[in-house]
Amino acid sequence: MIPIVNHSLKYNPSLDGLRGIAILSVLLFHIYPQYFHYGYLGVDLFFVLSGYLITNIIYTKLENNTFSFKEFYRNRVRRIFPAVIVVLLFALIIGWLFLFPSELENLGKHIKSSAFFYQNFRLINEVGYWDKAAQLKPLLHFWSLSVEEQFYIFWPLIIFTVYKFRLNLLYSLLVLLIVSFSLRYAIEIDTFYHSLARFWELILGGLLFAIASKYKYEIPKNNSILSNKFLVFFGLISFPLYLWHYVIISYMYIFGLDVTQYGLFIIILSTILSYIVYRYIELYFRKQNSFKIASILFISLLSIGITGKYVYKHNGLPNRSHLIDNAKWQKQFIRTPAKNNIGMILSAKILGYKPNNDYIKSTSTNLSKKYIAIIGDSHAHTAYLGFKKLAKKYGYEALLLSNSSCPPYLGGAMGKNLQDLNQCQKKIDDIYKILNSTLDIKKVIFATRLGYMYDTGFGIETVGNKKWNYHYKKYFIKKDNYNQKETFFEIIGNTFKYFNGFKKYNLYYLMENPELGFNPKNCMLRPFDIFPSTCRLKVEDFLNRQKEYRDFIYKISKKNQNISILDPKDLYCDDKYCYAVKNGKMLYADDDHHSVDGSIIQAEYFEHKVFNAN
Repeated sequence: MIPIVNHSLKYNPSLDGLRGIAILSVLLFHIYPQYFHYGYLGVDLFFVLSGYLITNIIYTKLENNTFSFKEFYRNRVRRIFPAVIVVLLFALIIGWLFLFPSELENLGKHIKSSAFFYQNFRLINEVGYWDKAAQLKPLLHFWSLSVEEQFYIFWPLIIFTVYKFRLNLLYSLLVLLIVSFSLRYAIEIDTFYHSLARFWELILGGLLFAIASKYKYEIPKNNSILSNKFLVFFGLISFPLYLWHYVIISYMYIFGLDVTQYGLFIIILSTILSYIVYRYIELYFRKQNSFKIASILFISLLSIGITGKYVYKHNGLPNRSHLIDNAKWQKQFIRTPAKNNIGMILSAKILGYKPNNDYIKSTSTNLSKKYIAIIGDSHAHTAYLGFKKLAKKYGYEALLLSNSSCPPYLGGAMGKNLQDLNQCQKKIDDIYKILNSTLDIKKVIFATRLGYMYDTGFGIETVGNKKWNYHYKKYFIKKDNYNQKETFFEIIGNTFKYFNGFKKYNLYYLMENPELGFNPKNCMLRPFDIFPSTCRLKVEDFLNRQKEYRDFIYKISKKNQNISILDPKDLYCDDKYCYAVKNGKMLYADDDHHSVDGSIIQAEYFEHKVFNAN
């Protein structure tokens, strides 16, 4: 039989049964989300239970004249810190052994915010809970623990005040619940992670205690369902199990292992580790009444947080001796400079002033030579290197004119606000002034990302479905009737029509390469070389993402036959997968931009079509 710890209240196995339901729901949801769609509600049940129990403890002790703030916070440290310390140390050690520097750097940042219980605020600016990117954050689940710990800071003060001023507990908590619940609508906050959007659930638990207390209701101790041994067992180990399971799941995602396939293994391993922590660590510390022990736990967790900060500040400890040398690929992850002096001089000669475009490069300042121009967004920047190399081979100079998140579609200025949009329009205008100048431009390659149609990236490396919030002018004029996708297609159509009738040069529209949806750094060999390397994307995932875009481009190209379409699909993909690495060459610098090698290989793939046509 699993031992029971000393409780501040009379022990009720049914409450542990409820905890068991909550943790099993969360555990199964994280492993088998396709079958347990609503398992995440287990976290909400934890919040309500925590609010119920903590209010019960505080108010009962106040009525018995035994409540002490000092003892309350000591007990919170004894209850929470031991398991947190063990799991954070485990996460840090595994990270030190196996993670790449960039991954360990990010983990160090999360170690700090988890140890100091503000992980929920850290995640607001990083990733949505439902995003695939969240799977690569081993301490993602510490957001809920952070909310609870923040709640515990002020809740004893509130209950103490209500009691000392003889306020009605039920009505006081009802008012607090209404106010707290209203905050998520009254002020602009993240409604998932933000503490002010979650405190109402813990307050609801407190209100349920007040109702039960007023009407003398007690949760039955021998409920045939809730007090059965299976649920009670998982309820007793629920806290360490909550901490352990997601760290294991996330590391499996990071190492390229199939979580669903290893689901039973995860459940067994998490349960064993949780039992060990509960039986041999939690029980020990919860029996210790010494404030010295609590101080040691506090200092230990503080030290772990400081260690996390050190790891983060030192760039993920790149000089660890056991790291495998991936130098040849690491060079591919470095983006080339955005501008060169030659490009700035040439542009200034034509415009009479220095333009403010984000990417400007050239191989010559001579106005009498013939040029090939590469225009677009950051994808044009990474494509430039390869086309520049081939341009020289065929007697052309190369010119790069592009903008970050501001592709030069006609009528396609965009931004997060009108000021951004107007700056984007000025950059676009400067590109067209150069294209329509007397400079002898023979060919124009237009390269840009398709994500603008969705206003979001793709996969785990682009922060899932978090919106970019880059919009066209129509959005700021009439937001209610605005459709980003329709506007995107409309401005591409207008741009094609313009270039189709323009006889000065040939336009080549470079369709977007597959967005990987993962960090190509995962293609590198990890220390000790014991994990599989996943460097490919299912071709159906690529086509599902790009289907509407590809169908539209091919449809309008039939109406604009003076425009040549450069489709890179067959360069990157076969009939099953799209690859980040081909013939030993890394094609990507990140999840969607070309690497140096990728830029050259792509240009060579289109060499005949661009340079040998006609």
